[in-house]
Amino acid sequence: MVAQDLTVHVIAERYQHSLDTVKRKLDEVLSVLLKLAADIVKPTREDLTSVSPFLVDHSRYMPYFRYCIGALDGTHVPVRPPSGNVEPFRGRKAETTMNLLAICNFSMRFTYAYVGVPGRAHDTKVLTYCATQEAYFPHPPRGKYYLVDSGYPTRSGYLGPHRRVKYHLDQFNRGGPPTNSRELFNRKHSGLRSIIERTFGVWKAKWRILDKKHPKYELNKWIKIVTATIALHNFNRDSQEDDIDFLHWEVVESYEHHGDENDGHVPYVLAGDRMMEDVRDSITMEMAEGTRVPY
Repeated sequence: MVAQDLTVHVIAERYQHSLDTVKRKLDEVLSVLLKLAADIVKPTREDLTSVSPFLVDHSRYMPYFRYCIGALDGTHVPVRPPSGNVEPFRGRKAETTMNLLAICNFSMRFTYAYVGVPGRAHDTKVLTYCATQEAYFPHPPRGKYYLVDSGYPTRSGYLGPHRRVKYHLDQFNRGGPPTNSRELFNRKHSGLRSIIERTFGVWKAKWRILDKKHPKYELNKWIKIVTATIALHNFNRDSQEDDIDFLHWEVVESYEHHGDENDGHVPYVLAGDRMMEDVRDSITMEMAEGTRVPY
């Protein structure tokens, strides 16, 4: 159903079972997948404490981003909003969507996902809610951080790019290579942060049901179905089997724009702080000093 976006009627005809049987079995499997999601859509201990093998293998990003543990961003998924409450779900291009916040590691595996926010909600507002209200939000350990784009403020544990200079990869593709140290930082930051965009790319390519502009399921069930596809995404990745979608998006660099102190985690605070700006400036200087050719 989720891979081919088949209707219940088509499935019933193909397998020669009644509609009631097919609906009941789909609901049973969906319930199990939601339990699976709770178990596998979360970071491992290694995700939070160790340097990613991906970073170790890519000298472009090491040692500069050695304390980075993943990337965070939002994406929009089409939705059928409840009648009488359509406007909050009108996101980009006036289409009805829900805004999904996700974090991934450098294996293109989701370590957190919050599904169901109306599409009009701003990305920063969604992150603020999740980081301050959600008990299972994976706050970065002290000294570690996630990469975020310029749509999010630079806070402790969340490293954004330099503003007012080129950032997105297509800007460098059209306008040439970096010309100063800030653009150099942004070019590397953007290339590394593209892991979250590529993870979204794998996920949406694999589960065709997500590609429909007008989902046929009511909101609560749709949220469960979307969550189930995220669990299946991680299950596929954990299987270690070659997968054509993962193999494709692993080599694609381009993308579309679009805790409690006692446990050693950094809480997400609303006030800005200078610490992450200092981290960014330090990495920028380290890159500039390590560059042996003109920017």
